[in-house]
Amino acid sequence: MRVYFDIICRTVANHRTRWLAISLGFVVLYYVGLLLFTMLRFGEIPNYAIFHDVFGVYRLIFDGTPALSDALPIMLDEAWFEAGYKNPHYYGIATWSYMLIPPKVLLVFLTGVLVATVLVLAAAGKEAACPTSPLPAYATAGMGTALVGLTSATLTWVVCCATPSWVVSLAMLGMSVSLALWLEPAGIILTPLGLSLIVSIIVKQLRGLAAASGGARLASAVT
Repeated sequence: MRVYFDIICRTVANHRTRWLAISLGFVVLYYVGLLLFTMLRFGEIPNYAIFHDVFGVYRLIFDGTPALSDALPIMLDEAWFEAGYKNPHYYGIATWSYMLIPPKVLLVFLTGVLVATVLVLAAAGKEAACPTSPLPAYATAGMGTALVGLTSATLTWVVCCATPSWVVSLAMLGMSVSLALWLEPAGIILTPLGLSLIVSIIVKQLRGLAAASGGARLASAVT
């Protein structure tokens, strides 16, 4: 494990700018894409935006909820930013909204960090002439990224009870609302599965780089 940690630290240090750009860029592109997807789906531009006092809300929830086990799930679902479309023909009710929820943003950022690590390790493998099969690795990492991205979506739609959930995006894509809501509990399985797929590729890359590094040291010692 120490060898793997050293390889990651050295590789990230050698590709610092690329790693940071991918990690942060992933978050930006994800949320921009999520908003654009919603706008295109409904053909509407958001007509309101709100920055919520999330820490003030957390305090109210914590003070007003006797059981911490009940307070934490509520707090984790609170958004700090919300934008959407309020239909003037329905008393200003938001027919859809797009939210930024801190735990979900952190999850997306973690995914971006893992994706950036996969890419810089792949670059390090090319530099070390490490024999790899990048296409299957990228496909697996892409599948994991897609699973996490899907289950991290924080959209609401009045048809889906106007609550933020990843399955709202499925309903927006055309899946029946009843089926989408039935699939909602699967998110707690799909998210770890997606992260595990990306991590498995990183571990495979680290094994290859460790083997290549060991072979290089052996050749140097022999010569």
